[in-house]
Amino acid sequence: MITISKKILKKLLKEYFNIKKKLSSTYYISIGENCLTDNVLDRHNVKSFSTPYSHGRSNLDYAIKLERDNYKNLLKSEYLYYDFVGETKVVRNKYYSESENIYNEIHQNGFEFTHHDVIENELARTSYERKILRMQSLNKGNKLKFVYHYRNNDNINLKLIISKAAEFLSFYQQKGIKCEFVFFTQNIISNKKERSLMKIYDSRHIRGYVLNTLENWAGDDHDLFWARKDDDLLKQMIKEIK
Repeated sequence: MITISKKILKKLLKEYFNIKKKLSSTYYISIGENCLTDNVLDRHNVKSFSTPYSHGRSNLDYAIKLERDNYKNLLKSEYLYYDFVGETKVVRNKYYSESENIYNEIHQNGFEFTHHDVIENELARTSYERKILRMQSLNKGNKLKFVYHYRNNDNINLKLIISKAAEFLSFYQQKGIKCEFVFFTQNIISNKKERSLMKIYDSRHIRGYVLNTLENWAGDDHDLFWARKDDDLLKQMIKEIK
């Protein structure tokens, strides 16, 4: 009997999913609001590629303006500056900084390059140039599924998010590209028995989900921060949107 180690099996599965994604005509793309969406898509083996939103902080208003401008001002030096999140130094873009007050406050300080110093690090800047080019190159050859984590906050407004999702998609629909918008957010509950995935909006092009969870996806616990404690609910959502 031939036995395969867990390490080799994991590698074979990763290669299988990579080949499957390359052959697929559907792209699953993160558009924010933070790194969580990209991480969820990646660990559930549907992520197609990294985008300008994959490793930063943003919101849907910024994304709409970026689409309207075709990303032309995202890396312009006159709009970039250094700021701090706690003790962490980050780069922000002040051109993409206006939004309605319906987002978590940490996502309303201007488009944030959380992990890329696009001011002084040439490799980081080149990486973002590639990400922008990928977004600009999307065409009718693929069906696009944009996935967005609407982070839990006190001013949450799902009606406006749905309206903005339709506006975001319109930039691609005008090009004749088949596309969908999937957003998900949290509702914090106290009873473990109430943990669940709820579909709260379902139209031809837009789907929305609320995950009833015990804890907010934040803090120093990585299993909580990356929502791995609620991976069963996320897995169910991914299965529905595929």
